[in-house]
Amino acid sequence: MNAHNDVKRPSDQSLDARLVLAAAQLRVDFLVARWLERCATNAEVAQRWFKTDPKPIPEFGMGVSLLVSPPWDESR
Repeated sequence: MNAHNDVKRPSDQSLDARLVLAAAQLRVDFLVARWLERCATNAEVAQRWFKTDPKPIPEFGMGVSLLVSPPWDESR
């Protein structure tokens, strides 16, 4: 008449291995699909960043040089 004898323990329950494997496969499929989606999004963003612009790059102004002369005199 002990009530605790009527409660099934998790170890007492039989699990169908096919159901366990199917659940695991669904989880793996979901994780892989999410990873592939992130990769595709990153690739699209990278393509936008590195897309070549047909317009020429504007100059910084007439006579302005991007080269900086050293503070010392190299002619000596």
